Order: sequence, then C-alpha cells, then structure tokens
Amino acid sequence: LVLECARREGEELTVFRELREDIALGVGVIDIKDNEIESPETVARRIEQAVKVLGAERVRWVHPDCGFWMLPRSVADGKMAALVQGRNLFLGKSRT
Repeated sequence: LVLECARREGEELTVFRELREDIALGVGVIDIKDNEIESPETVARRIEQAVKVLGAERVRWVHPDCGFWMLPRSVADGKMAALVQGRNLFLGKSRT
C-alpha cells in the first residue's frame, strides 16, 4: 500500500496500524506540490515519524507523494537527491 504523507499530519497514519501485518506500506515523504526542495533532515524526520507510528517492520519503502511531471527538472532532481540523503540520514540515526 502506497501512502501520500508529506503534506499530512503523522497522526493520520495511526489508522493504518489496524491493517493486516502482512500488508507492507510505502510512505510518501517528498511533497510534489511544492517547488521548495526538502532538506535531508526534513525527509529523515518524516521517515522517523512514520516508523514511530507504524513500526519499522511495516514501512518498506519511502518515495515521493506522487510523480514529478509538473515540476521543473532541476527541482525534481533536487527532491530525489534529498530523498536519498534523508533516507541515508535516517538509516544512520536508526542504527545508533
């Protein structure tokens, strides 16, 4: 199940805790409706919030909320770089 979460409050994720445990979740952590590129720290915080609510075992993927078709290429590239850097930052923090 793929969720758009970048523009939503983390509390909304609680409803997904009640899904069967075998249903893996992908969490959108990049806002595709804003031309501002997220910092890696913002992305890491969004991932951390989702993991806190849903559990690390449920969050299998992180991704943009949707496609980048309406964004300038440079913004889309920057957002994808922030996604990777934020994921790496989260993984580094979660292992310590």
